[in-house]
Amino acid sequence: MSNGSFARAAGLGAKLEAPKVGTDVVGRGDHVQRLREADGARLILLHAPSGFGKTVVMAQLLEEMRQHGGATAWLTLDTADNDAARLITGLQAALDRLFAASDAPNADADNDGTAMVELLDRVSGLAEPFALFLDDFETLHEDAVLTLVSRLIQTLPAHGRLVIGSRRLPDLPMARLRVSGEMVELDARALRFSRDETRAFLSATRAIDLEEADLTRLHAKTEGWPVALRLASIVLAETSDQSGFVQDFSGSDRLVSDYLAENILATQDAVVRDFLLRTSILRALEPALCEALVPGSDATALLERLASANALLNRIDGAAPVYRFHSLFAAYLRARLAREDPDALPRLHGAAMEWYLENERPVPAIDHGIAARATDHVLALVEEVGQACLEQGRIRLLTRWFDLLPKSRVAEAPRLALMKTWAYCFTRGPREAAVVLDECGLEEFGGSTGAEALSIRTMIRAMSDDFRGAAEIGRAALEQAGAASRYSRTVLANCMANAFSVLGAADAALENLDEARAELDGPDDAFNTMYSEAVQGLIDLQENRFREAKARFRLAAAARRSDDRRRFNGNAWAGVPLACVRYEENAQDEAEHLLQVFLPIVRDVSLPDHLILSHVTLSRIAFGHGQVDHAFRYLAELEQVGQRRRLDRVVAGARLERTRLYLRQGNVIAARHQIDRVGYDTLWQEIRDLRLPANDLDTREITGARVLVAEGRAQEALAILDAEIASAGPRHRKRRLLVLDFLRAGALLRSGETGRARDLIGEALRTSAREGYHRLIVDEGEAVADAVRAWAGPALAGDLPRRDPVFAEWLQEISDAIGSGHATGGAGVSVQAPLDPLTKKELQILRLLSEGYSNAAMSEKLFVSDSTVRTHLRNINSKLDTASRTQAVAAARQLGILG
Repeated sequence: MSNGSFARAAGLGAKLEAPKVGTDVVGRGDHVQRLREADGARLILLHAPSGFGKTVVMAQLLEEMRQHGGATAWLTLDTADNDAARLITGLQAALDRLFAASDAPNADADNDGTAMVELLDRVSGLAEPFALFLDDFETLHEDAVLTLVSRLIQTLPAHGRLVIGSRRLPDLPMARLRVSGEMVELDARALRFSRDETRAFLSATRAIDLEEADLTRLHAKTEGWPVALRLASIVLAETSDQSGFVQDFSGSDRLVSDYLAENILATQDAVVRDFLLRTSILRALEPALCEALVPGSDATALLERLASANALLNRIDGAAPVYRFHSLFAAYLRARLAREDPDALPRLHGAAMEWYLENERPVPAIDHGIAARATDHVLALVEEVGQACLEQGRIRLLTRWFDLLPKSRVAEAPRLALMKTWAYCFTRGPREAAVVLDECGLEEFGGSTGAEALSIRTMIRAMSDDFRGAAEIGRAALEQAGAASRYSRTVLANCMANAFSVLGAADAALENLDEARAELDGPDDAFNTMYSEAVQGLIDLQENRFREAKARFRLAAAARRSDDRRRFNGNAWAGVPLACVRYEENAQDEAEHLLQVFLPIVRDVSLPDHLILSHVTLSRIAFGHGQVDHAFRYLAELEQVGQRRRLDRVVAGARLERTRLYLRQGNVIAARHQIDRVGYDTLWQEIRDLRLPANDLDTREITGARVLVAEGRAQEALAILDAEIASAGPRHRKRRLLVLDFLRAGALLRSGETGRARDLIGEALRTSAREGYHRLIVDEGEAVADAVRAWAGPALAGDLPRRDPVFAEWLQEISDAIGSGHATGGAGVSVQAPLDPLTKKELQILRLLSEGYSNAAMSEKLFVSDSTVRTHLRNINSKLDTASRTQAVAAARQLGILG
């Protein structure tokens, strides 16, 4: 380094050093790759409020560039760099670190102008690719230094990049760079952690493994704000009640509030602080509304300035200027306002209510009216708009209002009490709805109130798994339906369609569905549209019209309100079946996302079929990803919910699926133990003839046959399967018949009746291909997989691809999914004992491998790295002379290494 370089570096110290990225930091690989491969970008800009991980991404990008041979330099800015001479010195010192400093000026120039020219000449003359990183850019505000950076960007050669990190949008010529494609930008939205990154962050920082529902809730509350997650993790690592902490976590928590007070609010002047506090009661900040709350303010200019400054306030997409606070920042501001000026809260909410009413927006007016304690006004408004909310499917909104309104006042108004009962029915479940119905004595009223109450009672019976009782009460309700509201008549017809479908009365079910659809009032009747399509979809599914069912569930989940272009996702009734069909099509990520959204609603309402289907599907997804512990945990949660709420069928559903899970692990003894505990005879006698969605393919008898085949008792299994086929045929249970054919083919093959097995499996495969099934076959295990291989192998090797290429392509996908197998002892699996015995650790890995664990899950369970697991797997394959995980497990079982 030249004397000039030494002089420039003196006193700069850590300003020239990129921060070290700790091992507990989640890698932002997608962002880093995008930025590194941004060809033609002169400027890479990361701007977001404090705590969004800008510096971390920049440091990771710098390290990635260095590893690929790129020249990089770092300069952390501070307020002193508003002196142009000092900034130039810092930039020259950073450039000294890029390449050999022989071309650098030997000393500082005599004046700022000369120094600037020398700096720009030096940058433009750099011949090799480089990247210069400037962090904490928000500290620069002087025109002279901003002009210097602007000229620096313009001077950069094609192979040079400037990477800037800032808490707010810098005053630089970015418009031209955006238009020309010479700028890449990451803002707060892009830098937020995804849900998966949130999980990885908590695990990496403090080995925190939250329940899925708690993880979803924490991610939603923090909105992926990394610093908020870090602050929360400090408490989570120490508390014994993690779920309770997540439930209560908000901007008023001391760690978060201290951070916000120091890094956000303290940087604003008194006028802005007052504006922020008073408008914090709003969910959406509209300039005219803000000015009603803070008279005399120029809300339009102030909101735009705050959003540009990244003060945890963002503009919402749309034509009109509307903004929102980050949820934790809003909670912090509201808590501070309540502490500093509690008397202002009802006045502010009252003013907001009046503004919304003047603008004919009753829903937010009601929210603020409740907060302003304007009970009489609110009750009148809810009675006015509540029916429309029911029809539009805004049921959770209604529930929230009724939770906040005095019970006695609601009970005095029959119309409101009916709305509350409907809302509770679909959000809190049948038991709480029945309590409201009984307390208000609504069935004792005559006329429309009594008729509607009887419709609600019908729904309560159906949701309580009492479909026979629902049908009985429903017939009486239908006789009085003419006096009830159109909404009530439509829900009743849909409910009766569902009940008749479960009872096997298909014609009556379709007749009631036709009546329900005749009552629909266009797109505004979103809830009943959803309900009708979901019921029809369930009927189609059991009749083995999978493609039609899938279309129905998509229509049901996408029902819209005329005034709202968002997807209607407020009810799990259609969402859970849609997730199940997406899983069946192997779209597992989408299925898991849908189920995580709807699972809290399902648990609240306690619909038995939806409880079973959601937990079972999540368990299968987890097992498919190698997350075996998670798979068992979902079933344990399902069993616990069933026991706590005395839902015997739900408990049995958990044990049925646990039986299948053990079978997939090859643990036949554990599977037998589970199938022997799946419920008493009376339970299965009660539901034997019912067409229940969760028990269409999984009953004690059918799952018992699966266990018998695994135990080598195929003939006993065939006797059960033949009886089930004889029962399902006359009842037109076509999807069940399809699965029974697959199971029967597997049992026949195990009995040595290869020809009969091949004939049966071939027709079943063609039927499955027409409907687009996938997991229905893949999840059945080795007996069915062997039968599929026995037919598919010769067919695909023959002329099937030429004769029927569509079927052949589908069949190849199924064959790839089930793998080459090991039941016949072939497929390239060595049966020679290894010359070099497996180590104790390799045996542990092999055991976990046989149980279905992924590499990541094994590394976590054994407290070793992923690379160590991969090394052990290579050693196992080498010793056993195998080429894959499946072959290694098969060979180990044949050699008796695994039980």
